Amino acid sequence: MKSTDLKGKVQTVSGLIEPEAMGITLPHEHLFIDMSCFFVQPGAAEKELALQLITLDNLSWVRSHRMSNLHNLQPFEEEEAIKETLLFKKAGGRTIVEQTPINMGRAPTRLVNVSRASGLNVIMGTGYYRETEPYWDAVGGWLMKKLSSYQKADIDAMDEAEITEKFVQDIITGDEGVHAGFIGEIGCSWPLTRNERKVLRAAASAQRQTGALITVHPGFHNDSPLEIIEVLADAGANIARTVMSHMCISVDTHRTRCQLAETGCYLEWDLFGWDGVYPQRATFIDIPSDQGRIRQIIELISEGYLDRVLISHDICARIRLTAFGGSGYAHILHNIVPIMQQKGITEEQVHTILVTNPKRAFTFA
Repeated sequence: MKSTDLKGKVQTVSGLIEPEAMGITLPHEHLFIDMSCFFVQPGAAEKELALQLITLDNLSWVRSHRMSNLHNLQPFEEEEAIKETLLFKKAGGRTIVEQTPINMGRAPTRLVNVSRASGLNVIMGTGYYRETEPYWDAVGGWLMKKLSSYQKADIDAMDEAEITEKFVQDIITGDEGVHAGFIGEIGCSWPLTRNERKVLRAAASAQRQTGALITVHPGFHNDSPLEIIEVLADAGANIARTVMSHMCISVDTHRTRCQLAETGCYLEWDLFGWDGVYPQRATFIDIPSDQGRIRQIIELISEGYLDRVLISHDICARIRLTAFGGSGYAHILHNIVPIMQQKGITEEQVHTILVTNPKRAFTFA
C-alpha cells in the first residue's frame, strides 16, 4: 500500500472504508489495554483485595481504589469486549476508535476478532504512552516515576527517525497484518520529557508522510495542551488534524479551551460515564461530572467551535463495563444525548459531534 491510497479513506482493522460508513463514532475507547503499570499496592489490611476478582462485595472498594485491583487493570477478555461493544451497536453505534498505545497492550488481531464478531468498524492507532506518572510522597510531595510500560518500549534507544518509521510502517504495512488508522494515543506528561518531545516530533513527521490524524493524551496541567500544540506545530504537524484528549482533566479554564480551539485542533471530552469512579489520590484539576462536561461543551459551542468537539468514554478498566457496574460503551447514546438535548443542544449539533466531526477527523488527508 502507498500513502496516496489512503487519501479520502478511513482505515479500519478490516481494511479501508468510505468516510460515510463510519456513522456514529466513539473516537476514544480501549478494548484491550494493560493498565497494570499503574498498580498501587494497597495497605496490609486491604492487601487481599488487590488479587480478588471484582464482585458486588468489593465493587465499592474497587471504585475508590481502582489502581489497586489487578483484575480491574488487566486487558478485557475477547468475549467481554464483544458483549460490551454489541450494546453500543444495538444503541445505533457504528465505529469504535481503539486508542491503546503500542506499549500498553495494543492487540491488533484481537481487534480484528472483535470487529468481525460485532460487525462494528474498529480503528486502531499507533503511538506510545507517556513516560512518567505523578505520585504523592508524604515527605517529598508530588514526585514523578518512570512507567514500566515506557521502559519496555525502550524509547530511550530509538531516535526520532526510527519512531517515525514505526508509525508509518504500522499505517502502510501494518502490525500482524493489521493497519493503523491514525497516530495515537501519544501520551505526554507534565512537564514534557525529552523522550516525549521526540515522540511528538516523530508523530508530526509520520503525519506529513501519511496524512493521518494525531491524537494526544496531554499532561495533567492547564498549560500542557498548548505546550504540546507548540511542539507539534514547530515540527510541521497539521494542527487542524490533531485531537487533544481529556479536556475535563487536563484543562481547567474556558479561556484555555478557547485558545486551544483557536489553534484549529479538536477538543475531546472523553470521560463520559466516569461519575461514580473516584480518584485514588488528589488530582491537579477537579474532575467534573457528566453534567459539568456537557456544560463545558455548550460553552465552547457558544463560542462558535462546534466543529472542533469530540466526545467518548475512554473505557480502560473493568469497572467501566456494564458487567461490572459501569455505564459501558452505549452510555453516551442512552444517557448523555438526551441530557444534551434537554440543555439546548440541537439534534443537528449532536449529529455533528457524533458523526460529522469524527468522520472529518479520521479521514486521511
